[in-house]
Amino acid sequence: MRLIVLGAGSIVPTPYRFGSGHYVEAGESKLLLDCGPGVLEKMRNLSLSPFKLTAILLTHFHIDHVSDIFPLLKLRAFTPEGLPNKSPEKLKILGPKGLKRFLETLIDNNEFFSYLKTLMRYESYISLEEVEPWRVFEFEGVRLTSAPVTHDGGVAYRLESHGASLVYSGDTRFSENLVKLAEGVDVLVHECSFPHERLVGQHVSEVELAQIVAHVKPKTVVVTHLYPIWEGEEHRIVKTLEQSYRCRVIIARDCIEVLI
Repeated sequence: MRLIVLGAGSIVPTPYRFGSGHYVEAGESKLLLDCGPGVLEKMRNLSLSPFKLTAILLTHFHIDHVSDIFPLLKLRAFTPEGLPNKSPEKLKILGPKGLKRFLETLIDNNEFFSYLKTLMRYESYISLEEVEPWRVFEFEGVRLTSAPVTHDGGVAYRLESHGASLVYSGDTRFSENLVKLAEGVDVLVHECSFPHERLVGQHVSEVELAQIVAHVKPKTVVVTHLYPIWEGEEHRIVKTLEQSYRCRVIIARDCIEVLI
């Protein structure tokens, strides 16, 4: 299994982090975990073809996690040469409850985007699945399990393939469901939006993340979704995690690669 962090930040860019998106190769599958702003451009820079994606797994529907899904849906109607594709490859899109309504609202019922439906017939080359809590999916060498987390109806995902495992939190407060989902995982990719003294919203700081890591006991933690306030202070995260449970800690930046 291979993880490439495409976007390790929030909607506020820094020189090292922007948007949210993680590319995973697992078995025969090529997966995109969230599809925030700038993800497609980073894929292009890394020679990762959006035409070869097997599935997109959305954790929730906030702008910094979904905004690139619209150009992605449009480009899948074309060939890599830019010509109309008469039979585009099917793309699976999984997400929490509300996924179908999300696309209907922003594409089907939007006079400015509705040509994706009326002209390009995007529904003919995608397969939508609203994931139910703890339901297991299996496709192309991947076992996928989802769990609800505490962030505007969001979900987290666990991927297992050929003996390797990865859990991606999306955005969340401290979540017992996340702890249960991630127990014994090889790689935990978890948000750490703000320092503890500045924590706002449905997120975690280094303190809550350390508690999660102590419960889960992963081999590696990839710390992601870092707001600009963390710039130059990332060592605090490492120190706090090491005091809780010793494992490999990677502070994510855009376009880093992790082998699992």
